[in-house]
Amino acid sequence: MPEFHPEELSQWVSKPWENGMPDDPVTGISNDTRTIQPGNLYVAIRGEYFDGHDFVRQAFEHGAVGALVDEHFHWSENPVLHVPDTVKGLQEMARGYRKEWAGTVVGITGSVGKTTVKEMCADVLSVKGETHRTAGNYNNHIGLPLSMLAMPRTAEYGVFEIGMNRPGEIAVLTDMLQPNIGILTDICNAHRENFQSLEEIAREKAQLAWRIPSTGTVILDRDSEWHALIRKHTCAGVRVIALEGVADYVGHRVAPDVMAITHHGSRITSYEFTMPLPGEHIMKNALRAIALGLELGMAPAEVAEGLCKFKLPAMRWEESEVRGIKFINDAYNANPLSMRANLRTFANLPGAEKKWAVVGGMHELGDTAEQEHAELGRFIDGLGLDGVVAVGELGSKYIACNGTDRFFHVPEIAEAAQILKEHLHVGDRVLLKASRGERLERVLEHFDES
Repeated sequence: MPEFHPEELSQWVSKPWENGMPDDPVTGISNDTRTIQPGNLYVAIRGEYFDGHDFVRQAFEHGAVGALVDEHFHWSENPVLHVPDTVKGLQEMARGYRKEWAGTVVGITGSVGKTTVKEMCADVLSVKGETHRTAGNYNNHIGLPLSMLAMPRTAEYGVFEIGMNRPGEIAVLTDMLQPNIGILTDICNAHRENFQSLEEIAREKAQLAWRIPSTGTVILDRDSEWHALIRKHTCAGVRVIALEGVADYVGHRVAPDVMAITHHGSRITSYEFTMPLPGEHIMKNALRAIALGLELGMAPAEVAEGLCKFKLPAMRWEESEVRGIKFINDAYNANPLSMRANLRTFANLPGAEKKWAVVGGMHELGDTAEQEHAELGRFIDGLGLDGVVAVGELGSKYIACNGTDRFFHVPEIAEAAQILKEHLHVGDRVLLKASRGERLERVLEHFDES
């Protein structure tokens, strides 16, 4: 964690300290009293279900040396910075700190694969120099500034994920982050409930590319249907990736888990990159990270070394074995594009064992939810899986009704686990995939029960 002089925090929010200024440097910023460390500045945020101002006293008891509070808070025993809005105050701190960075900042957005690409890019760049990355998926109006304020002053590279769920957010976050390089992942109907069309989502995501300065670089996917739209309004230098075809960086599958790269038409010293996981979507995400490393002057061997470090976060293609059954838990989140990519990859895994999928609802699709789930059911039916269990209202109502007799539909997680117990044998495989709110990972718990 970097250290901040209390005076610079005051300058960044344009407010003086009240009740005295902390005597020592501020060692980190936190909005959670459960994890606050001695020396931290506590940021009190008013949320939908809680008010962080109720925990200010507790924050100081846990060692906070100061607090960022709004103008309605009047407890006055310890050093505080009063601001009109603590979320905006937090963002102003991040914006002020960003102006001091001399390193290269990478911003990543898209509907699918943001965290995967962020981790891959950070692992690659860590071979070249000290690299800071977004913690977990801290990518929204609160998480991004917290991630920025956690970046060491000595870091040469910062890799940050930028998320959104309503119009206007990408522009605000990008203006705060001011990235030198922008990377867009695949775009689909995620968070559709707050947008009128898929094109609106694409234009929102494109705000990242459109805000990279002319001295910067944007990495785009030539195969995206939105490539021309995004590129047309981008003033930065553009580097294009693709699997096969013509692009600045083209990936060629030479083995199930190996990709060779052609750069501007000439193979890079016959170098091949081993993929950390199966699937074309993983290959495309890795290609983005490879292109980033090569653009920044890394040797192919250095890029490959960084890519070998990559490990997916929890509940993203997380493999385990329970009672001899091989589970792949990809239940962290889901949208129409990621569901298809993961299910296709799962169906194509080699081996003669039976393959079953347990799927649940995809959230935040708005008025497209029924259509997207029905189309997903037809897609799954064409994969030839040995069995499919659709769980919950969205799964059983829309996904399963478009499948054949290999589809089971149940309202509860425990019932899904029971069906698996009745049909699977040692060595068989199961994929779990649904939106986070479905908590589909509980299938593992119920399956392991006697």
